[in-house]
Amino acid sequence: MFYGCRGSGHLFEGEKEVTIRPFALSGIATLLLVASAPTTYGQGALLSAAGPIHRSMGGASTAAPVSAIGALYWNPATISGMASDELEVGLDLLSIDHQVDSTFAAASGSTRGDAGTLPIPNFGWVHRDGDSPFTLGLGVNSVAGFKTTLPVDPTNPILAPQPNGMGSVNSEATFLQMSTVLSYAINERVSVAIGPNLTMGQIGVEPFVFNSINSDGTFPSGRASHYHFGGGVQAGVYLLGEHGWNWGASIKSPTWMEQFEFRGQDQTGMPRFLTADLDLPMIVSVGTAYTALDDWLLAVDVRYVDYANADGFGDSPQFRADGSLPGLGWRSVFATAIGIQHRVNDRISIRSGYSYNQSPIQDSVSSVNTPSPLLYEHLLNIGGSYNICDHISLNVAYSHYFEADRQGLIVSPTLGPIPGSSVTNRVSADLISFGISMRH
Repeated sequence: MFYGCRGSGHLFEGEKEVTIRPFALSGIATLLLVASAPTTYGQGALLSAAGPIHRSMGGASTAAPVSAIGALYWNPATISGMASDELEVGLDLLSIDHQVDSTFAAASGSTRGDAGTLPIPNFGWVHRDGDSPFTLGLGVNSVAGFKTTLPVDPTNPILAPQPNGMGSVNSEATFLQMSTVLSYAINERVSVAIGPNLTMGQIGVEPFVFNSINSDGTFPSGRASHYHFGGGVQAGVYLLGEHGWNWGASIKSPTWMEQFEFRGQDQTGMPRFLTADLDLPMIVSVGTAYTALDDWLLAVDVRYVDYANADGFGDSPQFRADGSLPGLGWRSVFATAIGIQHRVNDRISIRSGYSYNQSPIQDSVSSVNTPSPLLYEHLLNIGGSYNICDHISLNVAYSHYFEADRQGLIVSPTLGPIPGSSVTNRVSADLISFGISMRH
């Protein structure tokens, strides 16, 4: 199989064509993903798009297979609609701005987090064997997570030293997912697909609020776990309709993770065995795309993300008698994505996308979600591609997550909601994405 450029003005090495071995690249990409699997943000804890092409379309891809990563991400049946075999690799760089303000009695403070810049690599490969009705796809992506780093701040009540406040807050979650998909073209218009999702996840929470408090009223430390395994399944259908309208629908089952285990310690430094349950939610997507205008593509997706029934995310945010927190109290949400692509000429394509999702975090649970303030609602994306030749394109995108906030009462593990108190989480982010697509 050949991935590369042929002919005058294209990629050569001396007198030999430069070829790219897909399985060699897939191995390198997979190692990169495992080594630097990042925390991610989008629709709550879930990343709403992957790779520069998909991201610049706002994540709208349930009926619009414009790239290998995008086709695999929300609807596996759309890989049957790819124009050719494709190998795509992308890297996103995410920068987050998180600010926490709180007041209690006469005390009031404001503190900014320092999560730094997070790398988010993505990989997708799609292959059809000749005239076979079957198309094979492989995607490896960081699909969900979060990261928060807030220093202890005596002037900020919620970040005051324990046991009066939470103290220093450091949390992270990373979910790396490998999706293997087989799509079958029933006829020229209808395709269906199914495949398993194998997931590796790691979480760390400090202070560790999911188990009982220590005898001195402080929480134990559960800084990080080893990677744990989980899995699920996804399925989809893709329909080429009349007059340039295409339609798609898909479902991703919950990702059921094994129980996360930690080796923590109490206030005296003695070991404590800690556990937490955290599954990824079920996702249902429907979408349409319009292709009848020359050199234009319009796509719209609507998604339902069932956080309320996902272990950990949807469990009660009310502290138990022993001071442990059952869950984050997230609600299920709807999300919408709109994307536009314009082919300027044989070399250049430009894209723009917008997505909106309801925040899974309500004001009443702002306090317990200080370690996981995934409040994003409005996201604007722009990007483009430059074809070096018929087989290779360079892709870039920029995304801005507009500031969102949630304000509620400070919640104590022993006293519950504290009247007259207030805690506000404010979050915004910027993301730069770039990558390469190789077609056969």
